[in-house]
Amino acid sequence: MRAQRRRDVFAFVALFSLWDGDGLRDLLSWWGFGFLSLAILIGAVLILVRERRHLKRLLRRTTTLPLLLFLGVSLLSTVWSAYPTSTLLGFFVQLSTTVIGVSLLLAQPIGRLVAIFALMIHVHLALSLVFEAVVPFLPGHELLPFFTDYSAGAPGAFYWSQGLLYKGQRIQGIVGNANLTCFLALLGMIIVGCLLAARRIDRRLGVAALALDVLLFGLTRSATVLVAAGTVVAATLLILGYRHIRGHGRILLTIGAVAIVGLTTLSSSAIFDPVLRLLGKGDDLTGRLEIWHIVGTLVVQRPLLGWGFVGWWVPWSPPFDDLVVRAGVTYLQAHNAFFDVELQLGVLGLAAFALLTGSVAFRALRLAAVRAPLTLLPLLLLAALLTQALAESRLLIEGNWALLAMLCVALPWGRHHRVPPEVGTSPTARALASIDGTPRGAPRTT
Repeated sequence: MRAQRRRDVFAFVALFSLWDGDGLRDLLSWWGFGFLSLAILIGAVLILVRERRHLKRLLRRTTTLPLLLFLGVSLLSTVWSAYPTSTLLGFFVQLSTTVIGVSLLLAQPIGRLVAIFALMIHVHLALSLVFEAVVPFLPGHELLPFFTDYSAGAPGAFYWSQGLLYKGQRIQGIVGNANLTCFLALLGMIIVGCLLAARRIDRRLGVAALALDVLLFGLTRSATVLVAAGTVVAATLLILGYRHIRGHGRILLTIGAVAIVGLTTLSSSAIFDPVLRLLGKGDDLTGRLEIWHIVGTLVVQRPLLGWGFVGWWVPWSPPFDDLVVRAGVTYLQAHNAFFDVELQLGVLGLAAFALLTGSVAFRALRLAAVRAPLTLLPLLLLAALLTQALAESRLLIEGNWALLAMLCVALPWGRHHRVPPEVGTSPTARALASIDGTPRGAPRTT
């Protein structure tokens, strides 16, 4: 079981690094984070080499084609990129993130990987709560990133934590960003809720985990994530309706759902304005309208092929150097993943990205219609990812991209509904069994 324990540790560390990149960079510096990421990538490559027969089968499946197509367009954009060196670097990071995500699928059965993901999220949230409880007692009552020399009066966005827990204001967590911590809390609620519904987690442990999720969700109060949570609830109700309705009822349900989305969109200002103001958001969506206007001026200059892929904007290459600066903070994303793809890869890349997200959504919907344990989980995770992508570009990087890539590779075209629950017999596996809720010693399937 030593090999299984090593794979468990690798999966936990890889997932933690993918979802806490900002916090680890604040702690370890870019160099330290780079060495950690390189070590994880080497481990991922070793897994791919060991599981090369399974990898070849994955690469030959039609489910993987949309992902390969988008990666291919990203690499091809080096030919016309305005910054070819940065594009090669961006593609390497994107490919590395994809490799790590795929390696986790090959290293772990799906059920066990879900359990490790749930464990990672709640360890992250617990550490965030302890971190924010301690920072106010430090000298200065706030904390800047280590290994970085900021002058006095640095913008609030530069702080790892501003020590606001006891002031009743939004906390940032160990990732150093309230929105990201809030999104992790939402993912935790989704996963634990599905595990509880499937009776795959101890009830007391599940309730405690949900309580932690709700607490951190409330302490971070992200408007974007609040809307994403609403989308998740709506998707849940829609699928439950589909499962209980047949024939013409499904058609009426679909029409009703589309009508509600349309009416909500048309009257979004009146509906969401009080909520946004309560959460401290202005009419310009915290500067997003200005950012989108600036990005739009670049899109029209290269509409077909874009400026070249980079993923997260690189501040050392035009046109991204000082492209968007607000209150002393240089922004490195378009705050909309689809708009960002159009900027970088044009209409061609946007079509490839739409095919990728659309194919995953189609498969997740088909799977969710099946009444079986955890079949609703991929759709709810995707609903959260895509909703956040309308106001953030996180879908293109780190944990969000890895999760999207994993869903693309793992989800079948048909209505296959078996989600392997294997855990094993090691001490780590026995701990995970309380989350996974399945018998120890179950045979492993690949």
